[in-house]
Amino acid sequence: MIKQNALYATRDCMAVTQNPANAIATFIVPGESDAVQGVVKAVYDDLKDGNKDANIDFREAAAQYIRVDAPTEKDALTLIRAAQRIAAIHLSETFTETRMLFVEPPPGWETNFQIDVTGGCLRMESLPGPNPVPGFSSDRYKQGISKALCEALEDASGLHSSLILKINLGCYLLHNYQPGKFTLEKFENMVKSPRASGRLETTLRHLSIETIMQLIQATNSPCIPIDNQTPTPADVVPSYVLESWHDGNRYETELEIIKKKQDGTNMPLFFNLARTIMVPESAQAPRFEATSISIGRNLGWEMVAMPGDGRVRASPAVQQYLKLGQATFTGQSSEFRAYPSVRLPQKYSLAEKFKSVTIKSIYRYSWKGTGYVVQFTINRRWQSIRDMNHKAPMSTDFDVSIYGDNWDQDSRVQAGETVGKIWGDDLRGLLPNEATDAARSALSRVEGLLGTILEIRDFFESASCV
Repeated sequence: MIKQNALYATRDCMAVTQNPANAIATFIVPGESDAVQGVVKAVYDDLKDGNKDANIDFREAAAQYIRVDAPTEKDALTLIRAAQRIAAIHLSETFTETRMLFVEPPPGWETNFQIDVTGGCLRMESLPGPNPVPGFSSDRYKQGISKALCEALEDASGLHSSLILKINLGCYLLHNYQPGKFTLEKFENMVKSPRASGRLETTLRHLSIETIMQLIQATNSPCIPIDNQTPTPADVVPSYVLESWHDGNRYETELEIIKKKQDGTNMPLFFNLARTIMVPESAQAPRFEATSISIGRNLGWEMVAMPGDGRVRASPAVQQYLKLGQATFTGQSSEFRAYPSVRLPQKYSLAEKFKSVTIKSIYRYSWKGTGYVVQFTINRRWQSIRDMNHKAPMSTDFDVSIYGDNWDQDSRVQAGETVGKIWGDDLRGLLPNEATDAARSALSRVEGLLGTILEIRDFFESASCV
């Protein structure tokens, strides 16, 4: 049921102002109470996620229902159609697969080979024979993963209105597995078995930070400064973030340079610990993730779709404590070996509660001048604030991730829009919507995204061959 509410305000001698009409819709799930138990609440949770321009309320009377107050009738109808899709998924129990695993054939694959799995490492051993392995090829891998990703993104957008998409490079490590030698097909079946498990290790300890920086900063590097005022990749200055953990929640604190300049060129820079954001434990689980195991390469990758509205401001107590910190930087800001020295007071109770403290040096580059951003992050880690105040880092590692320009900036989705609208110009219109059938265009865009991922992966893969 759709009802129009027109609101007017008039007064003598004043202009008449008419507010935009609102549309109110009610959504219920008919059926036996046992059969539909919890479905309306589940639909409400998924529908409300990210929809900021419509008021969506869960109500209970004789039966549970959802009330939608949207800016226009079109918006309300779009949200009701989305609610119908979500309800159908919950009722059929055919939920989107949240974890997908793919196996990429080795480079230069031409003849039969076997994959030797020992000690959790993946090593490829070629076997003699001119005949190719039937049914597997690089093209089939690309076609299969593009189609699966396109369907997963479309399904995720029907269930979750606000997502942040990010791609991480890393090495896939097996935890539970069957050792031995496998053909590509049997290996794929083995790693997808419920008995097998593994994860993508995104801290690239097997590669050298120096080698990666030389690769990025080379004169012919495809990593281009995002800021037009920065002449070369070697001149890119990182941003700094203090990351800490407490009760499963992640806290990210920006280090902001104090604008007041100090006399003398060798004087240190001073930072404020400004704007702390908390990512609660409940918002750290991905909506879906797709992992690609790369055979015969040092780097695989994963695509992760995270909740778009999970980041919130930290509590006033946390904000106040972290603002008491002091950070100084001595040296050249473009020198990757240098980093801010952060000190936090230890006499407060919060000092003992924060664990796994990391100072992150974050470098961002445009990939070949496109909207794709390559983020290179150096992580210097301590177990506690006390250790950070008094000791050198316990360990130093780095990671590489890829995202689209503005993918992680504004995750708001207007009523009736698909999640694809928030993923930057390179993926604008990625997903089909109710108005137009853009399925073919969506698949083409995912294929382009996959090609860019593999191109960036191969670029960093070359550093492991140096």
